[in-house]
Amino acid sequence: MIWLKLVTQKAILACVLVLVVIQLPLCLSPAQAQSQRKSGFIDFVEKIKRFFFGIRPGGTPSGRERGGAVRDRCPNVAQPLTALVPSVNESPFVEQTISERPSFWFYVPYLSASYRKAEFVLIDDQEENVYAATFPLTASPGVVNLQLPKTVPPLQEGKQYRWVLSVICNPSSRSGDVTVNGWIERVPVSATLTHQLKAASTKERVLVYTDARLWCETLTTLAELQRSNPQDQEVKADWANVLQLIGLPENASKTWTTYSLPNQAENRRGNQIAPTK
Repeated sequence: MIWLKLVTQKAILACVLVLVVIQLPLCLSPAQAQSQRKSGFIDFVEKIKRFFFGIRPGGTPSGRERGGAVRDRCPNVAQPLTALVPSVNESPFVEQTISERPSFWFYVPYLSASYRKAEFVLIDDQEENVYAATFPLTASPGVVNLQLPKTVPPLQEGKQYRWVLSVICNPSSRSGDVTVNGWIERVPVSATLTHQLKAASTKERVLVYTDARLWCETLTTLAELQRSNPQDQEVKADWANVLQLIGLPENASKTWTTYSLPNQAENRRGNQIAPTK
């Protein structure tokens, strides 16, 4: 019976060890958890490559080269007008978002001194314009964030929308516009995602959005995190790496400008909008 008692004790000890191993991650401090994430899991940039760019380390946004040459009054530039979205060669990338009115990100290379305007159009799956407005490009060359006005109807879940950004080089000849375009789809928020977001810090939310394949929220949250934590070298490096994956050069501006797009009625009256840093 002694041997039976020994076997029983060993089995109990093994069960205890298993429980300890399972519960250990729950007992880690935030710093230890962060260290474990770095050493035990794929890092953020690698997730971006895998989830949004496929097996390739980089990609070309759909339509980014269109109109990149000298046309009418738009000069040739080293870095063309670029949509900050990943893409694969086989098909255009459809951004997924959970936002009713998502932000749209671009790299605009033209000087504000040129007094050019841009046009942003959002089109539904019936080829009807959901939103269309022109606005002056008053910021220096760099990354810009376009925010839709509250008057725009919320994107409907499960529907794909096409967006088009055009820099108007010659108002009397729109065929010379420099243009980029792409697709976005609003998807429903799962109960799991809602729970994860409630429990996550701002920094952790970037990873939550990445795991959920929500490109729009990933990029927007990372950008806001980079702006609010300029001394965080890890976030700074992640932001720079993501911009390079999209195709921007290393010397591209690491800051960004927000354009709060006008209501369509205000736009028809010719009201000007000012960007915010």
